[in-house]
Amino acid sequence: MKKYYIHTFGCKVNQYESQLISEKFRKDNFECTQKPEEADIIIFNSCTVTADADKKLEYFLRKATKLPNRPKIMLTGCIVKNKNIDIKNLFPDIQIITDKTKLFIEPQKQKVSGFDRHSRAFLKIQDGCKSFCSYCIVPYVRSTLWSKPENEVLSEIKNLVKSGYSEIVLTGIHTGKYDGGLSDLLEKIIKIPLAFRVRISSVELNEIDDKFIELIETNAEKICRHLHVPLQSGSDEILKQMNRNYSTKEFEKKVSKIMRILPDLALTTDIITGFPGETEKHHKETCDFVKQILFARFHIFRYSYRQETKASTFGNKVPTIEIKSRSKDIFEIDSIKRKDFLNKNIGTKRKAVKTGKNKLLTDNYITVKQQTEAWNVECGIMKASGNKKKQSGIFEVEITDTSEI
Repeated sequence: MKKYYIHTFGCKVNQYESQLISEKFRKDNFECTQKPEEADIIIFNSCTVTADADKKLEYFLRKATKLPNRPKIMLTGCIVKNKNIDIKNLFPDIQIITDKTKLFIEPQKQKVSGFDRHSRAFLKIQDGCKSFCSYCIVPYVRSTLWSKPENEVLSEIKNLVKSGYSEIVLTGIHTGKYDGGLSDLLEKIIKIPLAFRVRISSVELNEIDDKFIELIETNAEKICRHLHVPLQSGSDEILKQMNRNYSTKEFEKKVSKIMRILPDLALTTDIITGFPGETEKHHKETCDFVKQILFARFHIFRYSYRQETKASTFGNKVPTIEIKSRSKDIFEIDSIKRKDFLNKNIGTKRKAVKTGKNKLLTDNYITVKQQTEAWNVECGIMKASGNKKKQSGIFEVEITDTSEI
């Protein structure tokens, strides 16, 4: 039996599409291998959001082209649509696939049957972005807006839950642009009479309305108490240059309302350091702003030059050494925020799903790991009691203590 190996870079949308590719190969009697040196075919599903993502892909492509078994190498994903990168010139022998139907999949029509994980499944409900944030390449490589029809979303959720998945993660390139409204879709999802919960992967500030908040508030059993709301900067001048379409005052007002109504919610965010023109004053504004918001954690990104984006034409580039220093400042605040959030959860009982061997995830985004008679949390050890015999589904853990790793 021939074997295939698939390596996925980047976001949850890519992970969903890689699952479609994997299922197609299995239907064609290929066996999946975790060892590229055993594969007859290697598929790379790429990301091009940052220069680091491009370099990482190039590293793995070079390794693959030197394998003694000389596998066929196929490249798909966002980088193949980035016209500023000539992958074919660097790797003339690989097969570049810009149209995924050539991999015999149609992401806009097909459904996944499952994931190689214990109880969480990603569900792509939307694709494309036309926001054109000045730093972002995504609108240039995934410009076509598309939403999975509501009836297909509901059907796919039912199939996944019946297959044993307890948490469905709704994902998209710009999830809040779901045609027909994300709140209306959630309203339909929570009415599905099966035991599962849904998590929203990311949503923009301006797409969170009162109905959306109320749905989370009144449906704790079905909607996870976790929202990822990208901030990017705590400086109004930089936000304007980024084309983010909100002010720090508007952000603070909206998330303060959310946290007042949902005090146990995990609020996570993205921060970019070293955006062109960012001064020490702007950086301090960001540090001061994120300190006052009840974030549970940050995802921190160093600004990455992306040709074709508006920001690529901006002057006043921030030196790399300064970007690293500013990132360190944000990481230090993030560390405090994470500890504060974990400490706030001592003594609480949360619903959790299995995510790996002896590993679980609570509804409010705390990762717990079973270790003898306790559960341990990544980002600081979190002790909790739970039903150790239960292997799948949603169950309760009680968080009892935290300590440093």
